[in-house]
Amino acid sequence: MKSQKMKKLNLMFVSLLLAGMGMAFALCARAQETPSYKHVINVGIGLWAPLGNQYTGYYDAMQYEEKRHNSPIPSVTYQYMMNRHWSLGASASLLHYSQKMKYNATGETADKKSETMLALMFTSRYYWRTKNWVRIYSSASLGLGYDWQKKYQRQGDSQKIVFSGQISPVGIEVGKYRLIGFGELGLGMTGWFRAGIGYRF
Repeated sequence: MKSQKMKKLNLMFVSLLLAGMGMAFALCARAQETPSYKHVINVGIGLWAPLGNQYTGYYDAMQYEEKRHNSPIPSVTYQYMMNRHWSLGASASLLHYSQKMKYNATGETADKKSETMLALMFTSRYYWRTKNWVRIYSSASLGLGYDWQKKYQRQGDSQKIVFSGQISPVGIEVGKYRLIGFGELGLGMTGWFRAGIGYRF
C-alpha cells in the first residue's frame, strides 16, 4: 500500500514538474513574440529639410549672390509595438528654411523669403533585427503638412495644406533598457539624417 502511494505521489510530482516546465516554456516562447514594452516615444533632430527652390526668372539676368539656410528639424515620434517586428504610430516635425539674394556689385538685398512647415504623419516601422543591444529597422510615414511662406517682395505671404511623407530605409536603435539612442537615413519631412533619444515603457 505504501509503495502504491509513493508511486502515485511520484507520478503527481513528475506531472506537476512537467506542467510547470511546459508553462515556463510557453511563457518564454510568448516573450520572444511579444516585447516587454508596448510604447516608444522618441525625440530627434533631422538635417537638410526638403524645402525651398532656387531663385529663377527676373533674377537670371542680374549678378547676385544667393545665401540659403536650412534649419535643423526637431521632431517627436510615438510608436505602439504590435509585436517584436511591427509598430504603428504618429510623428510631428517642424521644418524651416530661408533664402536671401544680394547684388554682388553693391551688397544690397535684392530679395528674401522664408518657408516653414508643420508636418503631422502616421508612421509604420518594421524591425529587421530585434536582438541584443542593436535593432535595425525600416520605416515609412504619410500625412499632411501646413506650409506657410513669407515673401518680402514681388509676392505676398501664402499658406497651404500639402501632403507630407518620409521614407527611411535604414535605421538603428541602440540600448538594452528603457532609454535608447537612434539614428536613421531617409528622405522626407524629418530630413535626410535624423538622430536622437527614445524612451520605452
